[in-house]
Amino acid sequence: MKWLIPAALACGVLALVLTAAYGDEVLLNGGGAIEGKIVSVDEHGIKVERDGNAILVSPAQLDPHYYYTQWEKRVPNEAGPRLRLGVYAFENALFNQARSQYRKAQKLDPAAVKDFEANVIPKIKEGVASRLLDQARLAAKNGKWNEAERIAAKILTQLEDTSAAEDARKFVANAHINQMDADEKRLVKRLARYLPKDEAKALAEREKLGKRLAPIERKLDRARRRVVQGLQTRSQNRSKGLFKDAGRQFQRVIKSLNKLEADAGDEEAFKANVDELREVAKREGIEAYIHAGNVYLIRGAFSDATEMANQCLLIDPDSPVAQQFSSRVQTSAQMRSGWWGRRR
Repeated sequence: MKWLIPAALACGVLALVLTAAYGDEVLLNGGGAIEGKIVSVDEHGIKVERDGNAILVSPAQLDPHYYYTQWEKRVPNEAGPRLRLGVYAFENALFNQARSQYRKAQKLDPAAVKDFEANVIPKIKEGVASRLLDQARLAAKNGKWNEAERIAAKILTQLEDTSAAEDARKFVANAHINQMDADEKRLVKRLARYLPKDEAKALAEREKLGKRLAPIERKLDRARRRVVQGLQTRSQNRSKGLFKDAGRQFQRVIKSLNKLEADAGDEEAFKANVDELREVAKREGIEAYIHAGNVYLIRGAFSDATEMANQCLLIDPDSPVAQQFSSRVQTSAQMRSGWWGRRR
């Protein structure tokens, strides 16, 4: 008698067999993995033994989070190696992991770290900020305005003392405006499915809906302006307050929209409009709290950063962005570490 195994199950079984046979699964950048036995991990990459042959997987080929974790397990407890690991983490936007390595190196060899801080760190920060700005511009070129704003925000909340920060301040406002335009176009397109085919009737219905939602849209615009102000200010104290205030305003908008939807009955066009605005408010509210949380992380205020992460999850517990930030805050709180640079 023949047993038929579904293809997906067969692939899963094969993957388990291969992993068991080779011992380790080395995760690659952009997806994928190499099965083999890890022989060594250092600044040159991960050496993997497979079928009697040893291959070196370079840092550029490896998933940054995975590579950092593997390297950190094996890094010698000396200032130099820990600083090199910290540089890798920082260059890959793993800012809190970089802070952890820096602090550990500082305890091991204060003199070496002092020289590193004076002569190496400024160049590293400038290089990372410049690359992030290039990534933000590329995202904007491809019409991914929300992603562009998120990348630029990393510069303004983590690398605000670099020369790229001034360009990022100008860029982020433009990205925000373009994202608002994209949201409006998406709303109009979605709404068109529920409006009468007659152009005059559709216009009248759209105006009617617009008047009902106008007060909430004004609140939404005020919250958005708060975020832009927070990103453009040079004071961390002020930016933190603006982000938190924006987050609270977005939450109030969401509550108002929930109430409107509950009272809407069978008005499909109105409910579609409300649903679209709510998704925008959720996304931007989460981003506002993440910006505030990043400022707290820079200062080592982990309990406050945790509260910002909790607010993100309160807005939308299923949001991958909120979940990822919450996980990052938990990791940072466990490290209990600071970073080079002055606090303001």
